[in-house]
Amino acid sequence: MKKYKSDAKTVLNRLGKLSGFLTDLDANANKNDGFEFPLEIIRQTMMFDVSVLYKVSNVIENRLILEIVKILDPDGLRPDLEEGRKLRLFLDDPDMIHINEVKAFLNKRVSHINVAGVGCDIIGYVHFPESCGGAYLVGGDFCGNESSVKDYEVACVEIMCNLLSAILLKIQFKYQAEYDNLTGLFNSAKIKQKVEIILKRFERKSASIACIAMGDIDFFKKINDTYGHIQGDLVLKKVGDLLSNSMRGVFDVAGRYGGEEFLLIFDEADEKKTFQIIERLRKIISDTKFEKMDRTGKILNNEYLNITMSFGISQLSKDSGIKIVTDWISRADIALYESKQNGRNKTSVYRDI
Repeated sequence: MKKYKSDAKTVLNRLGKLSGFLTDLDANANKNDGFEFPLEIIRQTMMFDVSVLYKVSNVIENRLILEIVKILDPDGLRPDLEEGRKLRLFLDDPDMIHINEVKAFLNKRVSHINVAGVGCDIIGYVHFPESCGGAYLVGGDFCGNESSVKDYEVACVEIMCNLLSAILLKIQFKYQAEYDNLTGLFNSAKIKQKVEIILKRFERKSASIACIAMGDIDFFKKINDTYGHIQGDLVLKKVGDLLSNSMRGVFDVAGRYGGEEFLLIFDEADEKKTFQIIERLRKIISDTKFEKMDRTGKILNNEYLNITMSFGISQLSKDSGIKIVTDWISRADIALYESKQNGRNKTSVYRDI
């Protein structure tokens, strides 16, 4: 059985649309958003049965570990390929069904070796720096005996891989400019910008109301000094995860303000409501078990740290007298200092003296 013949004109036309799609892709989009259209082009326009996206998870000695990020397989022809599954492939002696994945990774280019009785896939290598998460493999699989892959199809996948590399870097650079790599929250500059936006809007709609809360991990320096900075980073990351999960309904935006300090924004919420939310969040953090590790970064079995946070809340309202961002943030910081002075693991609301 031969692969259905694609049409060069159609492939090139869709490739042009892909270029426009990737160019217009929102820089705040998830990296995987940029792969949906390319996978459709590979499967439908180039007449393959299946299209698949792998992430290069790791290389351990002679084994390549691939994670299946996404697969388009409407007829269920490749039940062995499930999203989220990890493949462990021998680089020096790959099985024939995955020969092109291995060759594309080793040669850093498109591979389309035909294997009699198995079929043929066409797999391309998407360059992405290791510091940004590693490479991807993307391509299509024809589940038959002969490939009949055309030169323009190979060239099309090469071009797609280059376009995808460029757009992934665009998304990553945008992400790094706005997000804190350790916690996944907005970085200091971006969270301040979010506060500025609310303050600017308030100038036009003075009847509105909003609150910010400054949070600080208690005794964080002692954690670093006692257990090392790897442990400190783990605590910061865990706190970031807890704040991210809490954002899905209880407050609007969170960012790492600096060091062990976090800034949370509650738009259209007064200090009473904000206090209730922060208190629930504070107790969640206090009740969470933070994994303990040795100075080499090894997680210790059944050993945990108890981490607490202190918070300070400041309200923006018609009568607050807040005119600039630093005034608003400094008030939250003053309230935070009050929580620290009163024993930590507390929430305080700013009050004019």
